Amino acid sequence: MRSILLLLILPIYVWAQDINTYRTAYQERTKKQFPNSEQAFFPISEEFKVQAKYRLLKKGKIISVPTTGTKIKDYKEYAKIKFEIKGKKYELTVYQPQPVLPLYKDLLFLPLKDATAPDETYGGGRYLDLKLGDFQNGQVEIDFNKLYNPYCAFSDGWNCPIPPKNNVLSLRITAGELKPLKTEYDQH
Repeated sequence: MRSILLLLILPIYVWAQDINTYRTAYQERTKKQFPNSEQAFFPISEEFKVQAKYRLLKKGKIISVPTTGTKIKDYKEYAKIKFEIKGKKYELTVYQPQPVLPLYKDLLFLPLKDATAPDETYGGGRYLDLKLGDFQNGQVEIDFNKLYNPYCAFSDGWNCPIPPKNNVLSLRITAGELKPLKTEYDQH
């Protein structure tokens, strides 16, 4: 019985360790960029790690996305993903930055805003990075525990893409990064 229990618990433990490793590396990168910042996260939640079905958009439109600054950034619609949380179905669009730079040729971008903003999370939305290889056999894993804040949550002078209306959810995603506890704004 203990062996069976261990086999059931081990994958969850390994996954939680992976999230903690991801968060630690992310915090180290952010701290280098914004030394006065302090970050916080929702507790890791298995509920917000979902298998989504996707449909690639072979003729995805290139859209111009406004940012928190003065620039406009272009993204190509890459895929529509559909998933279910708490018995409700949701759909989001995953984007590919345009132009595709060689260093980031595998990068995909999922900007979103959910019902935790602006009280618990950054009001301008949060992001999730994906890779082309994540999309296989009609499924893609979306782990909202890896949602992170854009740089403009920590300091001004950045041009952070604002999630398009089709990526605004009525769902409260209580996973990933919270609103910063301390930012560079707090230094003024």
